[in-house]
Amino acid sequence: ERGKWIFFSAAPLKNHQGKVVGSIETLQDVTEQKHLEAQLLHAQKMEAVGTLTGGIAHDFNNILQSISGYIQLLLMRKGDDGPDLDYLDQIDGSIQRASELIRQLLLFSRKVESKLRPVDLNRNVVLVQGLLTKTIPKMVNIELHLAGDLKIINADPIQLEQAMMNLVVNARDAMPDGGKLIIETENAVLDEEYCKSHLGATPGEYVLLTISDTGSGMEKETLEHIFEPFYTTKEAGSGTGLGLAIVYGIVKSHGGYIMCYSEPGEGTTFKIYFPVLESEVIEEVPEPEEVEEIQGGDETILLVDDEETILDIGKDILGQYGYTTIEARSGEEAIDIYEKEKDRIGLVILDVGMPGMGGHKCLRELLEIDPGA
Repeated sequence: ERGKWIFFSAAPLKNHQGKVVGSIETLQDVTEQKHLEAQLLHAQKMEAVGTLTGGIAHDFNNILQSISGYIQLLLMRKGDDGPDLDYLDQIDGSIQRASELIRQLLLFSRKVESKLRPVDLNRNVVLVQGLLTKTIPKMVNIELHLAGDLKIINADPIQLEQAMMNLVVNARDAMPDGGKLIIETENAVLDEEYCKSHLGATPGEYVLLTISDTGSGMEKETLEHIFEPFYTTKEAGSGTGLGLAIVYGIVKSHGGYIMCYSEPGEGTTFKIYFPVLESEVIEEVPEPEEVEEIQGGDETILLVDDEETILDIGKDILGQYGYTTIEARSGEEAIDIYEKEKDRIGLVILDVGMPGMGGHKCLRELLEIDPGA
């Protein structure tokens, strides 16, 4: 149970002659204020860490794209029996692993766009249960308690699955000798009173996903850091420390709210609130289109990117397929080129994150010049 914060103040009580004859003392319970201050500091820290992480991840991603692009060019030129093919494949594999790490960091910092659609959370839970047979040892019993009248949420099914799997893996690691894993869903309402004492929560209707385990639990100090990237209590080499940070990022990107309750020896419970979608029409997932082999062509393509290496790689790869490229290093330069060359430009490949006007404004101005672009 939470301790209490008491503010104590005292002042001397004097008679008409100025002599101290007693004291006036006040006691004020400031527990809620202190807890709100702690929540605010934590939220500010997570926001700062997310901003820093997102910026670093974006810069590293640009570097990896350059390395990956040159590796792909070398692989294309080596053929199937080149003497250095195995080395290039190994480098390419390392790049893919690094890219996955960057993707996870971007998920935490909410820099990855979510593909939202109406989702029945119960369906996703059942799908995840099917995957658990390969992840959870047999000495861990899995229980599902799913509400029959569960409301629809607006979510990215792939990110939902990742968040649930990360929480389940975390629960598995907390129960090396076996135990119970419980996944529950229900409709919930967060009222004004609850939101006043839980910073980040917004009043309204939610679908509540609860994932509980009977594992080792966590100390209070650990609980304060669990959503921070690279924070882990596991041995070196046992994980990246990004699992719960990714869950936090996914929940926040869905407009949700997450809470964790845990005590040493008492297990851990995660409660995730996803806002209810007003329109409850579930869209059918379209069948994936077949990937066609690149045929190539002779059109002219305008490449817009502030990274010189990305332009070089794009020009080289597109040139191998017969395309002619025009390079622009900023949105402003792209506008100038397009105004002069729009009649022979068949496609524009545009980077969104650039200095100056940026990609979004550049796109709007391109469409003003040619609405059919």
